[in-house]
Parts: sequence; structure tokens; C-alpha cells
Amino acid sequence: MFETGDYLTQSFPFSEPHRKPPLHFWLSAISFQTLGISEFSLRLLPSLWILLICLLTYDSAKRIYGDKTGLFGFLILATSLYFPLNGKIALVDSLLTFCETLGFYSLFRLLPKQHIQTYPWILLFWLSVALGTLTKGPPVLIFLGGICFVFLFFQETRKIVFLLKPWFFLPLSLLPLFYWGYLVWQKTNGELIRWMIDWYILRRAANPVFGQSGPPGTYLLLFFISLFPWSFYLPKALKEIWNRIKETYDHFRKKTNPPESINILLLGGLLFGWIFYECLMSKLPSYPLAVYPILAILMAKIVSESKMKWKAAILILAIAQSLAIVFIILPLLSDKRRDTIASANHWNRNFPIGTELLTIQNLALPSLAFYTNHPIRETELSQLQNLKKETILLLDSDNLLIVKTLGIRGESLGPEFSIWAYDRNKTIKLSLYKIW
Repeated sequence: MFETGDYLTQSFPFSEPHRKPPLHFWLSAISFQTLGISEFSLRLLPSLWILLICLLTYDSAKRIYGDKTGLFGFLILATSLYFPLNGKIALVDSLLTFCETLGFYSLFRLLPKQHIQTYPWILLFWLSVALGTLTKGPPVLIFLGGICFVFLFFQETRKIVFLLKPWFFLPLSLLPLFYWGYLVWQKTNGELIRWMIDWYILRRAANPVFGQSGPPGTYLLLFFISLFPWSFYLPKALKEIWNRIKETYDHFRKKTNPPESINILLLGGLLFGWIFYECLMSKLPSYPLAVYPILAILMAKIVSESKMKWKAAILILAIAQSLAIVFIILPLLSDKRRDTIASANHWNRNFPIGTELLTIQNLALPSLAFYTNHPIRETELSQLQNLKKETILLLDSDNLLIVKTLGIRGESLGPEFSIWAYDRNKTIKLSLYKIW
């Protein structure tokens, strides 16, 4: 977007499956314009969203259970194995999760005894909906709308839904998404919007995406890994959740006292931030990110009340794990990426800026496209015979063999580079081939 000036659609080599509504990309382009194009400027905002989520979790836990619980809630999120990495990955999920958490926090502040003025939190709630839908579409509606749906079943929280005035503010909050969608529909003749509906809604409800699927319970097992080492307290948190579910069931079945409003909020978040996605065939790790702050709050309550001798040991292990990831594991992975940087730098030095490179298949190397100064375009194998002379092909070793077998004459330009394809955990060999 920053280079082409097209702020409506996304077009980047090897990244077609990651096209989404534009807010994350707009903010990334602004970061590039302000700080220059670099990995740092790309990852700065996602890291900021993760930090803000941790701070919102801290404040929520502190207001519900006290200062000590708030501190542990922050530490659980900030030092667990998986959640902080979403700041480095720099996909849209950190911004989406921030919008979901901000909306959740707004609902929390609208609960009885949690507010003096209501309108600031109502406006903040709908702002989070507007920004969340402009980031990734339906997930923020599933999470926050699901919680509001649960609110309707309880007298104490039902009035919050009416206080939000969804009949007025919901259409208003969706206007930015619909206006962008209208402009994109006109620009692409509906192709991009139809693709998004199919890829992000219809397929993910009934089919695995990127080969990642699993039965109900997959995310529960994932939590034990992703929340390590704090997952030691997860069984007790699950028991606490079960007790609150049982309390809610008894309220409807035995007409006992209704659950506290904060428990209704937490259970609604668990239902539509976690259980909902357990029922889908597709199981990407990012789907239940919105539930991590809720689990952190519940686990923090248990940690703060615990008198176990190894509580300090778990904290030390969590800090040591974070330091090991930052100073050992990530640098090792960064070394593997240096092959991509080396090949891109070589081609940048030896070919004029803007020289187009054609590739036959999706090499799934968006990092290569990021580092090189040359546009990369994909073409079909059937079109090889029709390519003009002087065309430069970017080929892996298998496709280079196919090109030569087809009798397409040309010459190799420079050395062959071995590049680690992280998504396949294998090394592929790339080279440039100029057609005579």
C-alpha cells in the first residue's frame, strides 16, 4: 500500500491467503511512512497491542480481585510461552485481540458498581467493534456479540445490552467496514469480497485451513502448552470455571440466586472466545486469543491465593523462559532467515531496482518479497512457452528442471541460494533464469 498508493486492496507476493480488511495494513503503512520500511517499524505496533492487552488484563484483575491478582494477571500473559510472540509475528491478530479485549474491558466497566458515567464506556465498546471489524471482520462480533447474547439471560446484565443501544450503534459501527467493502467491490467487481466471505467464513466453519484441524478439546490441550509454565495452575482454573457453570445451571434449574455479574461476563467470554472455536473444524492457534486474558485473570486469582512453595519457582521459570526466547531461540531462528536476506541483497546489487521476477508457483516466501527491491509476479506453468525473451524467472530446483525439460532456452543468472522455508521446515534452492 505504501509503495503503490492503493489503500483499498492488498497485493503482495505469496500472501494471497492473508488478504483481510485494511486497518492493520493502514497502520503498518503509516508506521513505514513515519519510521521507514524495516522489521522494527512493522513489529512496533503489534508489540504495542500485546502490551496494552496485558495492561488491560492487569487493571481488570486488579479491580475484580485486588492488586496482587492484577500483577499476576499481567505476568501470566507477558511471560507465557505463546501469547507474547504475537507481537513479533506482526499479523493482524494482535490488533484484533486488542479490540476484543478493549470491548471486553468496556463491558466490565459497565457492570453494576464498576462505573459512574456510562457513555464513555459505551462509546469505547462500539469503537472497539468498529476497529475490530475493520481489522478482521466477524471475530469481534462473535466474541463481544456472544457475551451480550449471554447478558440477555440474566436480569442484572440484561439492562447493559439495552444501555448499549445496539439498534443504533451497531449499524453505525459497521459503516467503516461496509464503506470500505463498497469501494473494494467497485474496484474488483466483487472478486475480493466474495473471496473473503468464502475463505474466512464458509470454509473455516466446515473445513480445515492450512491443514490445521482437530476435534473439540484441541484448544484445551493447546492452553497447557501455550500458557507454560503458568499452565500448572490451569486445572484449578478449569475447576473454578466448572463451579461457576454449575452455579449458573442451578440458578436456572433450581431457582437459586443468580450468579454475580462478573461471573456472567467471564463465562460469556469463555463461551464465545474459546468453546465456540472448539466446535469449528478449522483450528488455527490464533482463533481463541481473546480468551487468554480471561484465563490469565482466573489463573492469577489462584496464584495470588496460593501458598504453594513453588510459586516463586514458577515465576523464575517464566522469566527465564522469556529471556531464553528473546536472547537464544529468536536469534537462532533469525540466523536461518539470513539466507533469504543474503539472496535478496545479492539480486538487489546486481539488477536494476524494479526488475520484474516471474515465479511459476507460490514459493510461500513473503520475507523474500519483503527484502528484495524487485516486484515478484506469479505465472502458470502452461504460460511458460508464451513468455517473452529477456524474462527473468525465479525458480526452485524442481521448476528449473521442468523449464529445461520443456526446452525453454536461457541462462542462469548468478549462484543458486539455499533458503529455509519455515512453513515447510525444509530448505529449497532458488536461482534466477533468464529466457533467451
